[in-house]
Amino acid sequence: MEHSVEIAAPVSKVFAYVDDFSTTKDWMYGLKKIEPVTEQVHGVGAQYDGVMKLGVALKSRIECTGWEQDRLLELTSIKGIQTTQRWTFTAVGADRTRLEAWISFTLPGGPAGKAIESAVKPVVGVAVKHTAAALVKNVEAL
Repeated sequence: MEHSVEIAAPVSKVFAYVDDFSTTKDWMYGLKKIEPVTEQVHGVGAQYDGVMKLGVALKSRIECTGWEQDRLLELTSIKGIQTTQRWTFTAVGADRTRLEAWISFTLPGGPAGKAIESAVKPVVGVAVKHTAAALVKNVEAL
């Protein structure tokens, strides 16, 4: 899934907010748990265990695989549900940022995968809209 929003805040503020794992539960729909498993909490190599509930609980350990200050955050799973998240940040003036998200999930195959897919699929659109709205609201309120 892909989604783009514009936020009335400088790119440095938007990037800092999204890069701070401790704020993620405030804006990411369905995220029930995120905990660092490394001492490093941002930048390439930082790892987190997370649980997202989208109809069913999806567990994953993710690692930051791409990080460019005020430009890019990329997280890829290394254990659990396969996922990649790529967040790009573009200044649209001094006090406005375009945030683009590309998120991919690969569910397991077989009967278990079909059951998970049927639970998750109806929630994806709601999750994207809620996440985007919460990000805009939270960052603009800072």
